[in-house]
Amino acid sequence: MKWLQKNSYITVLFTTFLLIAAYVVVTDEGETSYEQIEVQHGDSLWSLANKYKGDMSLHQWIETVKVENDLRDETIVAGGELTIPIPADTLTIAQDSEEITTVKVATNNE
Repeated sequence: MKWLQKNSYITVLFTTFLLIAAYVVVTDEGETSYEQIEVQHGDSLWSLANKYKGDMSLHQWIETVKVENDLRDETIVAGGELTIPIPADTLTIAQDSEEITTVKVATNNE
């Protein structure tokens, strides 16, 4: 008991670590799937976010795309490839080399 009193900072650090670990486990929604898309003329990160973000916030989706593609700002070029996150609430039902079609799966709480 004296050791704990002398080293209370270790107890505080350990407790903090446990709280952070519990938060990560509770808020983790599972693995994020990613998909490659080709940027079309007129596309912007904002327009792509509106199309692909699912339940993610616009800002969160754009920041994730910027990190995954090593982008310093929101500038993208037509013809370029982007790795984008695919929300867990979408399901790919058809895929060919030209187009990927996704459908949101209905749940009881929607």
